[in-house]
Amino acid sequence: MRPSRLRATETPRYPLAINWNRLALPGLALLSAGFLAPLLLLVLYSVFRDGPHGQVVGDATLANYWAILSDPFYLKVIRDTVLLGLLVTVACACLGYPLAYFLARTSSRWRPLLMFLMITPLMISSVIRNIGWVPILGDHGALNTLLMTVGVIGSPIVLMNNFTGVAIALVHALLPYMTLVLMTVIRAIDIDIEHAARNLGASPWRSFWMVVFPLSMRGLAAGCVLVFTIAVSSYTTPTILGGGRVLVMATFIAQQIQSVMRYAFGSALAVVLFVVAVGLSSLASRRLERNGA
Repeated sequence: MRPSRLRATETPRYPLAINWNRLALPGLALLSAGFLAPLLLLVLYSVFRDGPHGQVVGDATLANYWAILSDPFYLKVIRDTVLLGLLVTVACACLGYPLAYFLARTSSRWRPLLMFLMITPLMISSVIRNIGWVPILGDHGALNTLLMTVGVIGSPIVLMNNFTGVAIALVHALLPYMTLVLMTVIRAIDIDIEHAARNLGASPWRSFWMVVFPLSMRGLAAGCVLVFTIAVSSYTTPTILGGGRVLVMATFIAQQIQSVMRYAFGSALAVVLFVVAVGLSSLASRRLERNGA
């Protein structure tokens, strides 16, 4: 039988094509209103001067940026913020990669429970999570008591109101992000590739370094960028566990805007923090992806 032909008046029935461009407009509008607009407002405020009672006055000038980049005190705050971000990122990468590899490759029935325990810090408020570290890291907390009981130390180690406590709490909070990103990438790597490397005579360690690690480099880069940007912009953890003695960009910006009411200078600090975070993250991401290519 010959296939029936459509009449001139008939139109073929095709499934409706989804116009994703139009569906993306509400999300783009929300992102623009919640991110781009405040960012542009910060840039606008940063090129003016601070007046009395929190007013932003004067003609456009780069005096705020010059004051930040020429004062050793402000440069030290930026340096400490970057060092804290790098320390937390490296710690999360070193701790998160083995955990991510285990969770991606294991077939144990305990895997769902381990996944739940891993993402538990994300389910708890940052304030409650940081306060929970006080009885652990305090001078007479659980950690110091344990170390003194077993004879490792003779006197309590200062783990709070300094960079050590802030770094520990940030690693605990951001480790799930690194692990989830890496686990997703490692699961996408076909395990038969590892088996092929083993069949060709490679040891498990060599097959990992020569096969799995290069293929997961993009995930490692994405995890490092995510952790670093969150770490350098964190405010709650340095405030609670820093005890007012750890001054990073986020806490310093809050002081300038909330206490001193220097909106123009605080906006300039926020722009500098944004540029530093994006610049270093982009540089590190390209470097890691280039090494893994």
